[in-house]
Amino acid sequence: MSGATALLQALEQFATLPRVLIAVDFDGTLAPLVDEPMAARALPGSLDVLTDLARLSDTVVAVVSGRDLSTLRQLTGVSDPVLLVGSHGVETSYEEPAPQPGPRERARFAALEAELTDVLRAHPLARLERKPHSLVLHTRGLPEDAAATALRAGQDVAGRHPDLQATPGKQVLELAVRHVGKGVALRDLAAARQVDATFYVGDDVTDERAFQDLAPTDLTVRVGPGQTLARHRVDNERAVLRLLRALWAMRNAR
Repeated sequence: MSGATALLQALEQFATLPRVLIAVDFDGTLAPLVDEPMAARALPGSLDVLTDLARLSDTVVAVVSGRDLSTLRQLTGVSDPVLLVGSHGVETSYEEPAPQPGPRERARFAALEAELTDVLRAHPLARLERKPHSLVLHTRGLPEDAAATALRAGQDVAGRHPDLQATPGKQVLELAVRHVGKGVALRDLAAARQVDATFYVGDDVTDERAFQDLAPTDLTVRVGPGQTLARHRVDNERAVLRLLRALWAMRNAR
């Protein structure tokens, strides 16, 4: 049985379940990866089909991202019934207001920002993204050697702060003073909404951790090459869009 055939059969079985959670990563899954983070846009039709899915009965839909909630709202433009999970699960659109940093957390954040600012001075082509609970060192678009050197400098900073959560990704390194994890957030959402199974598709290191955290009965899909804990794989963002459209047709025909 080919991988595509196995995925189609798994999708058909998932679509027949009484109540489901459909969750999709943003960057590299709905939106192609780009050098400038704020230039990322979902493929045309992707957010529309998610909204259509969310309007079906007993179908919970969420966009999941490491992006902070405000930025994720800005980039997607979606609202209820589509849910948003930002900052790797720290912020969500369905449990607002988001937790605010306390004095100790703010002090740790300030110290971390000062050290990463020093990294930027030494590596001026790198960029620093500031989120409510984390800082992200971006090296996408840099020459390979420069990117590797900047990321090593970021890892050195992480090594001096063992109480922080360091999360590497595709040419990024995120250092968080508060962390939940995509998989934990999805498990909690699935339990709260009392779904029978979760469908999750993603492309990066944090998505691999989510694949690991989800149940064996859940349907997980990796986007692109590389080793994976997901049960299935698709090639790119356009394949994700086709998958979502097929899932909508199956759920709508119940």
